[in-house]
Amino acid sequence: MSADPLLGLNISAVERETGLSKELLRIWERRYGFPLPARDAQGDRVYPSEQVEKLRLVRRLLDRGLRPSKIVRSEVAELARLLESMGNGDKHGQSAADIDPLIRSLTSRDLGELQRHLQGELVVRGLRDFVAEYMPRANTRIGEAWFSGEIGAWQEHCYVEQIGQTVRMATNALNQPLAPPRVLLTTPAGEQHGLGLLMVEAMLRMQSCQTWSLGVSLPLDDIVMAATEFGCDIIALSLSASFPQREAAELAAVLRQRLPRAISLWLGGAGVAGLKRLPEGVVRIDRLVEIAPAVNAWRAGRP
Repeated sequence: MSADPLLGLNISAVERETGLSKELLRIWERRYGFPLPARDAQGDRVYPSEQVEKLRLVRRLLDRGLRPSKIVRSEVAELARLLESMGNGDKHGQSAADIDPLIRSLTSRDLGELQRHLQGELVVRGLRDFVAEYMPRANTRIGEAWFSGEIGAWQEHCYVEQIGQTVRMATNALNQPLAPPRVLLTTPAGEQHGLGLLMVEAMLRMQSCQTWSLGVSLPLDDIVMAATEFGCDIIALSLSASFPQREAAELAAVLRQRLPRAISLWLGGAGVAGLKRLPEGVVRIDRLVEIAPAVNAWRAGRP
């Protein structure tokens, strides 16, 4: 691991996060001039977060048949546009290819098959893509399957528990040094959906943040008290689509008013997607991939 988590990830962590081997990373460094890692106090390679993000895009494009020589030197924006254009053509096919096996594992009534399927997806994708890309689509598909009667409520609960365990184990295995910001995670009273909270925590931990999750449905008074007692830098709240939008707006205003100015308030989830005006000091996270830039911005603005 890197000596300073704020500098980036060491080569072993990059290999784990991107699926690109250490040897391949060294070859590209010599051949293409990218990645271009820094060196820590011990002289070991340390990869900044922006380079790791680009490597993830490169890996996904390699999986779609592109050659390294065509993409490794490209800018991130160009890679993102290319990936988006390639994704549009096979969106439905891709969904059937990697989500339908999940439904089949649930309907097989074999818990071991479900566990193996989720673990296999995690290994192939890496934790970041598993949480930020696979899980949102899987969550949506599971919800649709339950609503249509394709699976029962007990199978939906089984999925939530098993994918939660998979993410917790992978997050705990990161075993990296932690650094500010210190983030408290919870949902407000009445919000019982905790899977989004777990996804946010995993993304924060991959940024070496210190996190404390207090679970779901915490009253406002307790949120304020916990943030103060823990000395948190950020409160991250997750609100699902079932949370009333008017209440979400009121919650943001009241909580921002009651919190010390030094504590930032982050809101995420479908429940805040339609909020147009937010008080100063409130950050809306629309997508999980926005968490890393938000953390970097917070660190850059530290006193």
